Amino acid sequence: MPPLSFIEGFEKLRLLDAAIEQSHNAVLVTDADLEAGPRIVYVNAGFERMTGYSREEVLGQTPRILQGSRTSPTVLARLRTALGRGECFDGETINYRKDGSEYCVSWHISPVMAQDDEQRITHFVSVQRDVTEDRRRDEQLRLLSTALEVSADPVFITDSAGSITYVNAAFEEQTGYSRDEVKGQNPRILQSGRQNAVFYRELWETLGRGEVFRGEFVDRCRDGSLIHLEQSISPVMNAEGEVTHYVSVGKDVTDRVRMEEEIRRLAHTDWLTGLANRLSLGNTLESELERGRRYGRPLALIMFDVDHFKDFNDEYGHETGDEILKRLAGAIRENLREVDFLGRWGGEEFMVVVPETDGSRAEIMAEKLRKAVAAMKTSCPVPVTASFGVTEARRGDTQKSLARRVDEAMYQAKKAGRNCVVRL
Repeated sequence: MPPLSFIEGFEKLRLLDAAIEQSHNAVLVTDADLEAGPRIVYVNAGFERMTGYSREEVLGQTPRILQGSRTSPTVLARLRTALGRGECFDGETINYRKDGSEYCVSWHISPVMAQDDEQRITHFVSVQRDVTEDRRRDEQLRLLSTALEVSADPVFITDSAGSITYVNAAFEEQTGYSRDEVKGQNPRILQSGRQNAVFYRELWETLGRGEVFRGEFVDRCRDGSLIHLEQSISPVMNAEGEVTHYVSVGKDVTDRVRMEEEIRRLAHTDWLTGLANRLSLGNTLESELERGRRYGRPLALIMFDVDHFKDFNDEYGHETGDEILKRLAGAIRENLREVDFLGRWGGEEFMVVVPETDGSRAEIMAEKLRKAVAAMKTSCPVPVTASFGVTEARRGDTQKSLARRVDEAMYQAKKAGRNCVVRL
Protein backbone atom coordinates (compact mmCIF):
# COMPACT_ATOMS: atom_id res chain seq x y z
CA MET A 1 0.00 0.00 0.00
CA PRO A 2 1.46 3.45 -0.96
CA PRO A 3 2.43 5.66 1.95
CA LEU A 4 -0.13 8.25 3.11
CA SER A 5 2.05 11.19 2.02
CA PHE A 6 2.14 9.82 -1.53
CA ILE A 7 -1.66 9.56 -1.61
CA GLU A 8 -2.06 13.09 -0.26
CA GLY A 9 0.40 14.42 -2.82
CA PHE A 10 -1.40 12.66 -5.64
CA GLU A 11 -4.75 14.06 -4.45
CA LYS A 12 -3.32 17.60 -4.39
CA LEU A 13 -2.02 17.21 -7.94
CA ARG A 14 -5.41 15.93 -9.08
CA LEU A 15 -7.19 18.88 -7.47
CA LEU A 16 -4.66 21.33 -8.93
CA ASP A 17 -5.11 19.88 -12.41
CA ALA A 18 -8.90 20.08 -12.10
CA ALA A 19 -8.73 23.67 -10.87
CA ILE A 20 -6.49 24.75 -13.76
CA GLU A 21 -8.62 22.93 -16.34
CA GLN A 22 -11.83 24.49 -15.06
CA SER A 23 -10.36 27.99 -14.70
CA HIS A 24 -12.10 30.68 -16.73
CA ASN A 25 -8.73 32.28 -17.48
CA ALA A 26 -6.34 30.79 -20.01
CA VAL A 27 -3.31 29.00 -18.62
CA LEU A 28 -0.25 28.27 -20.75
CA VAL A 29 2.97 26.56 -19.66
CA THR A 30 6.18 26.66 -21.68
CA ASP A 31 9.65 25.25 -21.17
CA ALA A 32 12.44 27.66 -20.25
CA ASP A 33 14.45 27.40 -23.50
CA LEU A 34 14.64 31.05 -24.49
CA GLU A 35 17.02 30.33 -27.38
CA ALA A 36 14.86 27.98 -29.45
CA GLY A 37 11.54 28.64 -27.81
CA PRO A 38 10.15 28.69 -25.37
CA ARG A 39 7.89 25.83 -26.46
CA ILE A 40 4.36 25.26 -25.24
CA VAL A 41 4.03 22.14 -23.09
CA TYR A 42 0.56 22.68 -21.65
CA VAL A 43 -2.61 24.73 -22.25
CA ASN A 44 -5.92 24.46 -20.45
CA ALA A 45 -9.49 24.53 -21.79
CA GLY A 46 -9.69 28.27 -21.11
CA PHE A 47 -6.81 28.82 -23.55
CA GLU A 48 -8.61 26.76 -26.20
CA ARG A 49 -11.79 28.83 -25.75
CA MET A 50 -9.90 32.14 -25.87
CA THR A 51 -7.70 31.41 -28.91
CA GLY A 52 -9.67 28.88 -30.94
CA TYR A 53 -6.62 26.58 -31.01
CA SER A 54 -6.84 23.04 -29.66
CA ARG A 55 -4.06 21.91 -27.35
CA GLU A 56 -2.91 19.40 -29.99
CA GLU A 57 -2.34 22.31 -32.41
CA VAL A 58 -0.18 24.35 -30.05
CA LEU A 59 1.85 21.78 -28.07
CA GLY A 60 5.47 22.11 -29.17
CA GLN A 61 4.81 25.53 -30.79
CA THR A 62 6.03 28.85 -29.47
CA PRO A 63 3.58 31.56 -28.29
CA ARG A 64 4.58 33.49 -31.42
CA ILE A 65 1.72 31.74 -33.26
CA LEU A 66 -0.59 34.14 -31.36
CA GLN A 67 1.26 37.27 -32.45
CA GLY A 68 0.53 39.52 -35.43
CA SER A 69 0.91 42.97 -36.91
CA ARG A 70 -0.60 44.83 -33.96
CA THR A 71 1.19 42.90 -31.26
CA SER A 72 3.29 45.49 -29.44
CA PRO A 73 7.07 45.12 -30.06
CA THR A 74 7.68 47.21 -26.94
CA VAL A 75 5.69 44.84 -24.74
CA LEU A 76 7.45 41.81 -26.29
CA ALA A 77 10.87 43.39 -25.62
CA ARG A 78 9.92 43.98 -21.99
CA LEU A 79 8.68 40.38 -21.80
CA ARG A 80 11.95 38.92 -23.14
CA THR A 81 13.99 41.05 -20.73
CA ALA A 82 11.93 39.96 -17.73
CA LEU A 83 12.05 36.27 -18.67
CA GLY A 84 15.80 36.48 -19.28
CA ARG A 85 16.23 37.80 -15.75
CA GLY A 86 13.97 35.15 -14.31
CA GLU A 87 11.47 37.78 -13.18
CA CYS A 88 7.66 37.83 -13.19
CA PHE A 89 6.03 39.83 -15.97
CA ASP A 90 2.70 41.65 -16.29
CA GLY A 91 1.57 43.25 -19.52
CA GLU A 92 -1.09 43.72 -22.19
CA THR A 93 -1.03 43.57 -25.96
CA ILE A 94 -2.99 42.47 -29.02
CA ASN A 95 -2.98 38.76 -29.87
CA TYR A 96 -4.67 36.86 -32.70
CA ARG A 97 -7.02 33.89 -32.57
CA LYS A 98 -6.83 30.94 -34.94
CA ASP A 99 -9.44 32.61 -37.19
CA GLY A 100 -7.29 35.77 -37.42
CA SER A 101 -9.51 37.94 -35.20
CA GLU A 102 -7.85 40.24 -32.70
CA TYR A 103 -8.25 40.22 -28.95
CA CYS A 104 -6.59 42.17 -26.17
CA VAL A 105 -4.82 39.90 -23.72
CA SER A 106 -3.55 40.58 -20.22
CA TRP A 107 -0.60 38.39 -19.15
CA HIS A 108 0.88 37.40 -15.84
CA ILE A 109 3.94 35.19 -16.41
CA SER A 110 5.89 33.56 -13.59
CA PRO A 111 9.07 31.43 -13.70
CA VAL A 112 8.95 27.89 -12.22
CA MET A 113 12.08 26.89 -10.31
CA ALA A 114 13.51 23.35 -10.16
CA GLN A 115 13.26 21.63 -6.79
CA ASP A 116 17.04 21.21 -6.41
CA ASP A 117 20.02 23.15 -5.25
CA GLU A 118 20.75 24.74 -8.67
CA GLN A 119 17.77 27.16 -8.59
CA ARG A 120 17.22 26.52 -12.28
CA ILE A 121 14.18 27.87 -14.14
CA THR A 122 12.48 24.91 -15.76
CA HIS A 123 9.24 26.42 -17.02
CA PHE A 124 7.19 29.60 -17.35
CA VAL A 125 3.53 29.69 -16.36
CA SER A 126 1.38 32.28 -18.13
CA VAL A 127 -2.10 33.14 -16.81
CA GLN A 128 -3.93 35.05 -19.53
CA ARG A 129 -7.21 36.94 -19.59
CA ASP A 130 -9.14 38.29 -22.56
CA VAL A 131 -9.67 41.96 -21.66
CA THR A 132 -11.04 43.06 -25.06
CA GLU A 133 -14.44 44.06 -23.68
CA ASP A 134 -12.85 45.76 -20.69
CA ARG A 135 -10.64 47.88 -22.93
CA ARG A 136 -13.54 48.63 -25.26
CA ARG A 137 -15.53 49.87 -22.27
CA ASP A 138 -12.51 51.82 -21.07
CA GLU A 139 -12.22 53.46 -24.48
CA GLN A 140 -15.92 54.28 -24.53
CA LEU A 141 -15.65 55.79 -21.07
CA ARG A 142 -12.56 57.76 -22.12
CA LEU A 143 -14.35 59.10 -25.18
CA LEU A 144 -17.44 59.91 -23.13
CA SER A 145 -15.34 61.66 -20.50
CA THR A 146 -13.51 63.62 -23.19
CA ALA A 147 -16.79 64.54 -24.85
CA LEU A 148 -18.19 65.79 -21.54
CA GLU A 149 -15.09 67.82 -20.79
CA VAL A 150 -14.90 69.50 -24.21
CA SER A 151 -18.66 70.05 -24.44
CA ALA A 152 -19.69 73.70 -24.59
CA ASP A 153 -22.79 72.85 -22.54
CA PRO A 154 -22.64 72.60 -18.73
CA VAL A 155 -23.03 69.07 -17.32
CA PHE A 156 -23.24 67.91 -13.74
CA ILE A 157 -23.96 64.53 -12.14
CA THR A 158 -25.37 63.88 -8.68
CA ASP A 159 -25.78 60.71 -6.65
CA SER A 160 -29.25 59.45 -5.72
CA ALA A 161 -29.28 61.71 -2.66
CA GLY A 162 -28.68 64.80 -4.82
CA SER A 163 -25.04 65.45 -3.94
CA ILE A 164 -22.91 66.62 -6.87
CA THR A 165 -20.26 64.06 -7.85
CA TYR A 166 -19.06 65.53 -11.18
CA VAL A 167 -19.14 68.76 -13.16
CA ASN A 168 -17.48 69.46 -16.50
CA ALA A 169 -15.32 72.39 -17.58
CA ALA A 170 -18.26 74.25 -19.15
CA PHE A 171 -20.09 74.13 -15.81
CA GLU A 172 -17.08 75.70 -14.11
CA GLU A 173 -16.73 78.38 -16.78
CA GLN A 174 -20.41 79.35 -16.93
CA THR A 175 -21.27 79.23 -13.21
CA GLY A 176 -17.94 80.43 -11.81
CA TYR A 177 -17.84 77.52 -9.36
CA SER A 178 -14.86 75.15 -9.44
CA ARG A 179 -15.51 71.42 -9.24
CA ASP A 180 -13.84 71.34 -5.84
CA GLU A 181 -16.29 73.95 -4.54
CA VAL A 182 -19.42 72.10 -5.66
CA LYS A 183 -18.42 68.47 -5.16
CA GLY A 184 -20.65 67.06 -2.43
CA GLN A 185 -22.94 70.10 -2.59
CA ASN A 186 -26.62 70.07 -3.55
CA PRO A 187 -27.61 71.82 -6.82
CA ARG A 188 -29.73 74.14 -4.65
CA ILE A 189 -26.64 76.37 -4.44
CA LEU A 190 -27.54 77.47 -7.99
CA GLN A 191 -31.17 78.35 -7.27
CA SER A 192 -32.11 81.94 -8.05
CA GLY A 193 -35.66 81.87 -6.68
CA ARG A 194 -37.13 82.34 -10.15
CA GLN A 195 -38.69 78.84 -10.13
CA ASN A 196 -41.54 78.22 -7.70
CA ALA A 197 -42.52 75.17 -5.65
CA VAL A 198 -44.84 73.91 -8.40
CA PHE A 199 -41.90 73.79 -10.84
CA TYR A 200 -39.78 71.67 -8.49
CA ARG A 201 -42.70 69.43 -7.55
CA GLU A 202 -43.24 68.64 -11.23
CA LEU A 203 -39.48 68.01 -11.60
CA TRP A 204 -39.38 65.38 -8.83
CA GLU A 205 -42.65 63.78 -9.90
CA THR A 206 -41.23 63.34 -13.41
CA LEU A 207 -37.94 61.90 -12.16
CA GLY A 208 -39.85 59.68 -9.73
CA ARG A 209 -41.57 58.06 -12.71
CA GLY A 210 -38.15 57.32 -14.19
CA GLU A 211 -38.68 59.89 -16.94
CA VAL A 212 -36.47 62.71 -18.23
CA PHE A 213 -37.38 66.19 -16.97
CA ARG A 214 -36.93 69.09 -19.37
CA GLY A 215 -37.36 72.71 -18.38
CA GLU A 216 -35.87 76.19 -18.41
CA PHE A 217 -33.90 77.03 -15.28
CA VAL A 218 -32.69 80.42 -14.14
CA ASP A 219 -29.55 79.73 -12.09
CA ARG A 220 -27.51 82.12 -10.00
CA CYS A 221 -23.77 82.04 -10.71
CA ARG A 222 -21.05 82.41 -8.10
CA ASP A 223 -20.77 86.17 -8.79
CA GLY A 224 -24.53 86.64 -8.38
CA SER A 225 -25.32 87.00 -12.08
CA LEU A 226 -28.17 84.99 -13.60
CA ILE A 227 -27.88 82.40 -16.35
CA HIS A 228 -30.80 80.90 -18.31
CA LEU A 229 -30.48 77.19 -19.13
CA GLU A 230 -32.59 74.81 -21.17
CA GLN A 231 -31.89 71.79 -19.00
CA SER A 232 -32.66 68.07 -19.15
CA ILE A 233 -32.27 65.88 -16.07
CA SER A 234 -32.17 62.11 -16.51
CA PRO A 235 -32.30 59.41 -13.82
CA VAL A 236 -29.64 56.66 -14.14
CA MET A 237 -30.72 53.24 -12.88
CA ASN A 238 -28.88 50.04 -12.02
CA ALA A 239 -29.85 46.51 -13.07
CA GLU A 240 -32.35 46.34 -10.19
CA GLY A 241 -34.15 49.46 -11.41
CA GLU A 242 -32.87 51.61 -8.55
CA VAL A 243 -31.80 55.20 -9.24
CA THR A 244 -28.08 55.60 -8.64
CA HIS A 245 -27.42 58.99 -10.20
CA TYR A 246 -28.99 61.96 -11.98
CA VAL A 247 -27.35 63.50 -15.05
CA SER A 248 -28.11 67.12 -15.89
CA VAL A 249 -27.22 68.59 -19.28
CA GLY A 250 -27.90 72.27 -19.90
CA LYS A 251 -27.76 74.66 -22.81
CA ASP A 252 -27.02 78.31 -22.10
CA VAL A 253 -29.86 80.35 -23.67
CA THR A 254 -29.17 83.56 -21.73
CA ASP A 255 -28.43 85.58 -24.87
CA ARG A 256 -31.59 84.31 -26.56
CA VAL A 257 -33.74 85.12 -23.51
CA ARG A 258 -32.27 88.60 -23.25
CA MET A 259 -32.87 89.20 -26.95
CA GLU A 260 -36.48 88.06 -26.60
CA GLU A 261 -36.95 90.32 -23.59
CA GLU A 262 -35.45 93.23 -25.51
CA ILE A 263 -37.75 92.56 -28.48
CA ARG A 264 -40.76 92.49 -26.15
CA ARG A 265 -39.55 95.70 -24.49
CA LEU A 266 -39.07 97.45 -27.82
CA ALA A 267 -42.52 96.32 -28.97
CA HIS A 268 -44.04 98.21 -26.02
CA THR A 269 -41.52 101.03 -25.54
CA ASP A 270 -40.98 104.38 -27.22
CA TRP A 271 -37.47 104.40 -28.70
CA LEU A 272 -36.70 108.01 -27.78
CA THR A 273 -38.04 108.53 -24.26
CA GLY A 274 -38.04 104.96 -22.96
CA LEU A 275 -41.72 105.37 -21.98
CA ALA A 276 -44.54 103.05 -22.96
CA ASN A 277 -45.57 103.45 -26.60
CA ARG A 278 -49.09 103.90 -27.97
CA LEU A 279 -49.72 100.14 -28.18
CA SER A 280 -48.77 99.61 -24.56
CA LEU A 281 -50.80 102.65 -23.46
CA GLY A 282 -53.85 101.32 -25.28
CA ASN A 283 -53.53 97.91 -23.66
CA THR A 284 -53.17 99.46 -20.19
CA LEU A 285 -56.10 101.80 -20.71
CA GLU A 286 -58.29 98.91 -21.86
CA SER A 287 -57.43 96.74 -18.85
CA GLU A 288 -57.94 99.63 -16.39
CA LEU A 289 -61.31 100.45 -17.96
CA GLU A 290 -62.38 96.83 -17.52
CA ARG A 291 -61.16 96.80 -13.90
CA GLY A 292 -63.01 100.04 -13.17
CA ARG A 293 -66.26 98.66 -14.63
CA ARG A 294 -65.94 95.38 -12.72
CA TYR A 295 -65.19 96.87 -9.30
CA GLY A 296 -66.83 100.27 -9.66
CA ARG A 297 -63.58 102.16 -9.20
CA PRO A 298 -62.79 105.61 -10.68
CA LEU A 299 -60.34 106.08 -13.53
CA ALA A 300 -58.95 109.30 -14.99
CA LEU A 301 -56.93 110.13 -18.07
CA ILE A 302 -54.48 112.99 -18.61
CA MET A 303 -53.14 114.02 -22.02
CA PHE A 304 -50.63 116.79 -22.62
CA ASP A 305 -48.81 118.27 -25.57
CA VAL A 306 -45.66 120.43 -25.76
CA ASP A 307 -46.62 123.97 -26.73
CA HIS A 308 -45.16 125.30 -30.01
CA PHE A 309 -43.09 122.14 -30.42
CA LYS A 310 -42.81 122.57 -34.20
CA ASP A 311 -41.25 125.97 -33.64
CA PHE A 312 -38.61 124.45 -31.34
CA ASN A 313 -37.68 121.94 -34.04
CA ASP A 314 -37.63 124.56 -36.79
CA GLU A 315 -35.75 127.17 -34.77
CA TYR A 316 -33.30 125.08 -32.78
CA GLY A 317 -33.15 121.76 -34.63
CA HIS A 318 -34.47 118.26 -34.09
CA GLU A 319 -31.74 117.39 -31.59
CA THR A 320 -33.06 120.11 -29.29
CA GLY A 321 -36.58 118.84 -29.87
CA ASP A 322 -35.55 115.31 -28.91
CA GLU A 323 -33.82 116.62 -25.79
CA ILE A 324 -36.99 118.47 -24.75
CA LEU A 325 -39.11 115.32 -25.12
CA LYS A 326 -36.67 113.22 -23.09
CA ARG A 327 -36.36 115.81 -20.31
CA LEU A 328 -40.13 116.24 -20.23
CA ALA A 329 -40.61 112.47 -19.88
CA GLY A 330 -38.22 112.46 -16.91
CA ALA A 331 -39.82 115.48 -15.23
CA ILE A 332 -43.32 114.01 -15.49
CA ARG A 333 -42.24 110.56 -14.30
CA GLU A 334 -40.70 112.06 -11.15
CA ASN A 335 -44.09 113.56 -10.20
CA LEU A 336 -46.28 110.48 -10.66
CA ARG A 337 -47.35 107.74 -8.28
CA GLU A 338 -46.23 104.15 -8.76
CA VAL A 339 -49.72 103.14 -9.93
CA ASP A 340 -49.85 105.80 -12.66
CA PHE A 341 -48.91 104.76 -16.19
CA LEU A 342 -47.12 107.27 -18.43
CA GLY A 343 -46.53 106.84 -22.15
CA ARG A 344 -45.90 108.66 -25.39
CA TRP A 345 -49.08 108.77 -27.43
CA GLY A 346 -47.34 110.07 -30.52
CA GLY A 347 -45.18 113.00 -31.68
CA GLU A 348 -45.11 115.52 -28.81
CA GLU A 349 -48.27 114.10 -27.19
CA PHE A 350 -48.17 112.14 -23.93
CA MET A 351 -50.80 110.36 -21.88
CA VAL A 352 -51.09 109.33 -18.22
CA VAL A 353 -53.52 106.58 -17.15
CA VAL A 354 -54.51 107.47 -13.56
CA PRO A 355 -56.21 104.55 -11.71
CA GLU A 356 -58.28 104.95 -8.53
CA THR A 357 -58.63 108.69 -9.23
CA ASP A 358 -61.65 110.83 -10.11
CA GLY A 359 -61.61 113.83 -12.44
CA SER A 360 -61.16 116.53 -9.82
CA ARG A 361 -58.13 114.87 -8.23
CA ALA A 362 -56.69 114.16 -11.67
CA GLU A 363 -57.08 117.87 -12.50
CA ILE A 364 -55.02 118.75 -9.40
CA MET A 365 -52.39 116.23 -10.50
CA ALA A 366 -52.34 117.71 -14.02
CA GLU A 367 -51.74 121.19 -12.60
CA LYS A 368 -48.79 119.83 -10.62
CA LEU A 369 -47.40 118.27 -13.79
CA ARG A 370 -47.89 121.51 -15.75
CA LYS A 371 -45.81 123.39 -13.22
CA ALA A 372 -43.10 120.71 -13.33
CA VAL A 373 -42.84 121.11 -17.11
CA ALA A 374 -42.72 124.91 -16.86
CA ALA A 375 -39.89 124.67 -14.32
CA MET A 376 -37.93 122.21 -16.43
CA LYS A 377 -34.38 123.16 -17.47
CA THR A 378 -33.31 122.50 -21.07
CA SER A 379 -30.64 123.78 -23.46
CA CYS A 380 -33.34 125.74 -25.25
CA PRO A 381 -33.07 129.51 -24.55
CA VAL A 382 -36.86 129.91 -24.24
CA PRO A 383 -39.17 128.28 -21.64
CA VAL A 384 -40.93 125.04 -22.45
CA THR A 385 -44.59 124.62 -21.51
CA ALA A 386 -47.36 122.10 -22.15
CA SER A 387 -51.14 122.09 -22.43
CA PHE A 388 -53.09 119.50 -20.41
CA GLY A 389 -56.43 117.83 -20.91
CA VAL A 390 -58.15 115.80 -18.17
CA THR A 391 -61.21 113.56 -18.15
CA GLU A 392 -62.78 110.84 -16.03
CA ALA A 393 -64.15 107.53 -17.27
CA ARG A 394 -67.96 107.51 -17.51
CA ARG A 395 -70.51 104.74 -17.79
CA GLY A 396 -70.42 103.25 -21.28
CA ASP A 397 -66.99 104.70 -22.11
CA THR A 398 -64.71 102.76 -24.41
CA GLN A 399 -61.01 103.21 -24.89
CA LYS A 400 -61.72 105.17 -28.03
CA SER A 401 -64.37 107.49 -26.53
CA LEU A 402 -62.24 108.19 -23.44
CA ALA A 403 -59.16 108.99 -25.55
CA ARG A 404 -61.24 111.20 -27.87
CA ARG A 405 -62.64 113.20 -24.93
CA VAL A 406 -59.27 113.78 -23.24
CA ASP A 407 -57.85 114.82 -26.63
CA GLU A 408 -60.67 117.35 -26.95
CA ALA A 409 -59.90 118.66 -23.46
CA MET A 410 -56.26 119.16 -24.42
CA TYR A 411 -57.31 120.92 -27.64
CA GLN A 412 -59.44 123.32 -25.61
CA ALA A 413 -56.41 124.03 -23.37
CA LYS A 414 -54.52 124.97 -26.51
CA LYS A 415 -57.37 127.29 -27.57
CA ALA A 416 -57.45 128.81 -24.09
CA GLY A 417 -53.93 130.12 -24.53
CA ARG A 418 -51.78 127.03 -23.82
CA ASN A 419 -49.82 126.20 -20.62
CA CYS A 420 -53.03 125.43 -18.76
CA VAL A 421 -55.29 122.52 -17.71
CA VAL A 422 -58.83 121.87 -19.02
CA ARG A 423 -61.09 119.11 -17.68
CA LEU A 424 -64.07 117.71 -19.55
